[in-house]
Amino acid sequence: MTGPGANLFTIIHMRYALFILTAMLITGIAGCAASNEIHENEKKLLLDLRAEIVEDLKENLLPFWKKYSVDPEDPNRGFFGAITNDGTGIADAKKHNVLFTRYLWTFSAACRVLADEESNELAHRAYRYFLNHFVDHEFGGVYWELNHDGTVSDPGKITYGLSFAVYALSEYYRKTLIQESLDHAIKLYYLIEKHSGDREFGGYLEAFSREWKYDAEAGLAAGQAKSMNTHLHLLEAYTNLYRAWQDKQLEESIYKLIEVFMKRIIDTGRYHQDLYFSRDWTVYGKYDSYGHDIEFSWLIVEAANVLGNQDLVNKIEELAVKIADVQLSVGMNPEGAMIYERVGEDQYRRNIDWWVQAEAVVGFLNAYEISGERRFLDAAAGVWDYIKENMVDRQHGGWFPSLDENGNPRPDRNKGDAWTCPYHNVRMGLEVYQRFNHLK
Repeated sequence: MTGPGANLFTIIHMRYALFILTAMLITGIAGCAASNEIHENEKKLLLDLRAEIVEDLKENLLPFWKKYSVDPEDPNRGFFGAITNDGTGIADAKKHNVLFTRYLWTFSAACRVLADEESNELAHRAYRYFLNHFVDHEFGGVYWELNHDGTVSDPGKITYGLSFAVYALSEYYRKTLIQESLDHAIKLYYLIEKHSGDREFGGYLEAFSREWKYDAEAGLAAGQAKSMNTHLHLLEAYTNLYRAWQDKQLEESIYKLIEVFMKRIIDTGRYHQDLYFSRDWTVYGKYDSYGHDIEFSWLIVEAANVLGNQDLVNKIEELAVKIADVQLSVGMNPEGAMIYERVGEDQYRRNIDWWVQAEAVVGFLNAYEISGERRFLDAAAGVWDYIKENMVDRQHGGWFPSLDENGNPRPDRNKGDAWTCPYHNVRMGLEVYQRFNHLK
């Protein structure tokens, strides 16, 4: 076997090599997904993969966050803003928009998909806290950060944070059908379109003051006006909102976001996304973020499917497989994990982060479902093997959030904080459960 998956095929997942070789010789790799047939050895691997990932979801990840995220001493009935490696909540930690919207999304999604009653109660708790403390009832939108007591620390309106609020509120609505939640999500959508949307150059600007004055110094774009990351999660949020609210303007917004990715963000010469841009879309810096690229590869397929445009779906699926192929070729280490990113010519951040591995599992499985190419299935299984052997914390529960390039947990990283949360890896478990639950 040659090509991008060769090293992965021969080094990472040796226990399945004989099965893969047999399948290649007898039937060929391509076409099993397109014909809706799964070879028996692939089916066994999928069943094993599903069983292990769903068990980790139900017996490790969700129990960790249920047990340790809630602050029982908080008079506002909230959650901890940070959690140490052993699960200890840090009571005086600030409470970040990103973490709290992800709490709300996680417990809502777990309840909806798994009918989990404990998650249901925590989703209600997260929803009430979010409305009472993060929503700016005077100027609209949501605050970026609170103090530990629920008072406002940073009142800025960051488009990335607004997108996660839309994502979480629409997910809570999908489970509960509470109209108030959907109404809040819709209001945020209109505010984003009104203030963040760039009518001259397209796309969305990063950050604003509480009163919605543009703030060129804030946001996630490394001092630039626009970022890939903000657009990626707006696409994700708008897709989820569209599931609950089939509005024509929202539909058009999703189409425009997809167009932005196709024309401005994706470099189809390399099949990587550029990360940072000036307002007129001049690219800033040379970065390849493998985790974001593989995450994008399945989120844009999800968006196209929600729109129901089969011609678009076909085009996007072809792109998704190419992107997954490139990440498999250049983004993996010899142990089967996906490294963080390239930050310049021959300069890399080779640390192994929890969210990158979770997105790699979903992205490679998505490419396998589209193409039927066994190497993508094997890649997903290889990443999962790495996760369970190196990232799952058998002592305290949950996953180690970050390993150095030698595979050692980084002691400076909390298991919960502004950017470390249950969203990526719980979502991975839910995606695997939903995509392959029909297999027997």
